[in-house]
Formats: sequence, C-alpha cells, structure tokens
Amino acid sequence: MSNSKKFSGPMLAAAPHKPEARKWHSMVVGHLGLMTRFWQNMSWRAKSMTFVLLLVALIYLSISIFLYTSVRNDLTNQVQTELLRLTETLASSAADPLLLKDGGKLGKLAELRNPLVQSIIITNRQHVVVASPDIRQLGQTLTPSLNRDKARQLDHFAAPILAGSNQLGSVYLQGNRQHISALVNQRLDRTTSRLIVLGLITALLGLLGAYLVSLAMTRPVLRLLDEIENMENRLGLDRKMATIRAPQSGDEIHRLEWAFRLTEQRLKEHLTELRQLHQRQQAMQCMATIGEMSAQVAHEIRNALSSLRGAARFLVRYGQADNQGEFIRIIEEEVQRLYDMTQGFLDFGRPYAAVPVDTPIRPLLERCLARHRADLETKAIVATLDCPEILYAKIDPSLMEQALSNLILNAIDALPTQGGALHLGAEQKNLTQMNISVTDNGPGIPSEKRATIFKPYVTTKTKGSGLGLAVVTKIMMVHDGSIELCDTAAGARFILHLPCGLPSIKKPSGY
Repeated sequence: MSNSKKFSGPMLAAAPHKPEARKWHSMVVGHLGLMTRFWQNMSWRAKSMTFVLLLVALIYLSISIFLYTSVRNDLTNQVQTELLRLTETLASSAADPLLLKDGGKLGKLAELRNPLVQSIIITNRQHVVVASPDIRQLGQTLTPSLNRDKARQLDHFAAPILAGSNQLGSVYLQGNRQHISALVNQRLDRTTSRLIVLGLITALLGLLGAYLVSLAMTRPVLRLLDEIENMENRLGLDRKMATIRAPQSGDEIHRLEWAFRLTEQRLKEHLTELRQLHQRQQAMQCMATIGEMSAQVAHEIRNALSSLRGAARFLVRYGQADNQGEFIRIIEEEVQRLYDMTQGFLDFGRPYAAVPVDTPIRPLLERCLARHRADLETKAIVATLDCPEILYAKIDPSLMEQALSNLILNAIDALPTQGGALHLGAEQKNLTQMNISVTDNGPGIPSEKRATIFKPYVTTKTKGSGLGLAVVTKIMMVHDGSIELCDTAAGARFILHLPCGLPSIKKPSGY
C-alpha cells in the first residue's frame, strides 16, 4: 500500500502528458496527410514547376552561402594581412630608436593613429614595455606565454624587432575589433544587397524557366492522354463498362496510367473478339471448302460406282470368262480408291486443334527425314538439312510433322529415280516470323496449276488424292501461319511462314 501511494504522484503527474503527446502526434499526421493529398491533387505542370523552382532556389541558396562566406573570409583575411604588415613595419621602424633608447620616437610609433588599431606595445629584449599608449604599462614585464596567447588571437599580432640576427624586442599590435567588425559588416551589407538583387533576377528567370520546362514536359503527356481518351471515339468503338476504377484524384501521370490500363483492357477484349472472329472465319472457310469437296467427291464416287457396276454386270453375265480376274482387280482398285477418298475427306473435314509448345526446330526436321529415310534411299534421293541448333518456335509438333511429311512425300513422288535432291531449311526471318522451306529439283509445279494447287483434289500426280497440300494449308491456318509456293528456275520450293513468340531463338543451357 505504501508503494502505491509513493508512486501515485508521479504517475498522475505524467498522465496529462500522454494525451497531449497523442494530440500533437495526430495533428502532425493530419497535416502530413493533408499535404500528401494536396500534392497528389496538383497537376503535373504545377509539380514540375515546383520541382524546377525548388532546384533553382537550392542552387541559388548554395551559391549565396558560398559567396557570402567567401567574401567574409576574404575581408577578414585582408584586414588581418594589413594589420600584420603594419606590425612588421612598426617592428622595422622601432629597431633604431630602440638601440638608441629614444623614448620619444618609440612613443610616437606606439601612438600611431589608425582606425583599425586599438593599441601598440613595444618591448625590449627583456620583455619590458618601453612604449605604449597607456603610460601605466611602461616598465611592466610581459610574460612570453601571454604574448603567445595574444598572438594566437585574430585581432592580436606580434613581430620581432631585429638588428641583423639579434632580436632587440617585439612589437605587439591589438586590432580594433569593433571597427574591424563594422568595416566587414559594411562591405557584407553591400554584398547582401547585390545577392538580393541577384536573387530577384534568379527568381524571375527561374519562374520563367520553370514554366517553359513544365510546358515542354506536360504538353506531350497531355497530348498523349487526350489521344488515348479519344481513341474509342475516333475508331468508332462501342464504349463498355470499364472494370478498372478511374482515379478520383491525381495528376496527369495518374490519369495517363489509368488510360493505359484501360487501353490494355480494351485491347485484350478486342483481341479476344478478333481471335473468335478468326476462328469462325476459319470454320466458315473450311465449311465452304468441304462444300466444294462434296461436289468433287460425289463426282468421283459416281465414276467409281459406274466402273463397279459395269464390272459387276460383266461378271454376272459372263461368270466363267477368262478375263474375270481383270474385272475383279478393277473392282478392288475402285473400292480402294473410294476408301482412300472417303478417308481423306474425313481427315480434311475433322477440326485441327493445335496445342502449341516451345519446340526445337532442328530435331523436328530430323525426325521428319528419318520417317521417310526408306523412301529416300529407294529412289537414291540426297537429303540435306540446314537449321540452327538454337532455333525454337511455339508450334504443335505432331501437326507440323504431318504438314512437313506431306510436303516431303510430294517431293519424293515428283523426283526421278536418279539425281534427286531434297533440302529442308529453317531460318529466323525477323523477331516475329520464322520460315521452314522444303525444296526439290523435280519437274516443279505447272504454271496453270499454281493458282489452285492448294485447293482440295487438285494434284499434279496421276495417282493421288489431291488433299496433301490442302491439309498443309489447314494446319498452317490453325498456327496463324501460311504456306507459299516460290518461283524457282527448276523444281519446287514451298515455304511455311510461322509466327513465333519473342524470342524464338534461345541460348543453349551452357551458354
């Protein structure tokens, strides 16, 4: 109980200070919050002008302080140099009177009239005062330590009186500190007046420069902000509800940031719509192609059925004929042709769903050549490959192998049994496109079929479905790419144009 009573006094005395401290803390935090909100609500032009003015003011203050300090030090040094020179002159003039013990001349030297000098004391070799404005100091002895202490002061100076190499005495001069300060302050006042005039000129020039700089900085930002905000109106786009909340306050930079984010959102929405439109267009194009194919398939099926019907009637009528094997072979061939045609129609009609992955191109081309190595060796075709090891692309490997296999098979069928050459190549065309080429030295594509070579059931071979290049075209469509037949002096050259992500060329792991 006694302890609680003992400490109750200080605790109660300290209690009122805690609410006061919290009050001051809340006031400081509140003022800082107001200043922060005020700064955020300022325009970019006002902020840039403030920055430039603060920079000019900081430079001016630094230069002014430096000049003021330099002038003060220079004036002080000049006065000290002048007093030291006067002390040395008095010491030189006091040598002869001190040798001759001429007190009158020494007294005249000690009574020198100079507004910067307060008193002059001349001592002999024994540090006895022989001349002084104060007669009471005559005959007194100055201790060396006192002389050294006075010499260390800024307004006390001492110089030895020499006769050859012998020191006859010393001259001690004490400056008039009040007059020296007044003289220095008078000249500093002139410097201060000039600095004030210079400050006013600097403020006007700084204000003009700050306005010009802020104008040069904010004009492009405001122009860009206006262009972005009016982009939808100029492009005729429908305004949609933005999911990004517009800034309630802030300068042009905050508004520009919000506009960029809104533009990014709009761009993503339009890209999604464009991708959906592209997919629908591809589907419609495939449906149109399938419609064209249906007529061709119906025509081919009718021809095959006519052959089957004729062969079947002959076998029914002449079942024991010697040439019935020939008609049976015709039936088998027509049935196989119908099967191949139907299978090709189904393969072309099915949708291709590409699953792009980051794929190295050279191993892909090597696998395609290895798959057809037997056919190449059968016809003695020389196959070459030119592709960098570090070339990558975002593609579906299985679909791309199918497209390349179709091109390689067409080249093998077109090449002669001797002297044939096949070349696969790949290169990075630019930052967004990569090319894969398949080149052969065969007879090439006739000029009359170049315009329709990529359509279904168009072929230059005597036996062929005519769907190989059409399938390649469809595979390239789902990769957002294209296929091109290039003009060559001999043979045929097909180039697959593939879009690639950035970057499509990668460094090896040990690079």
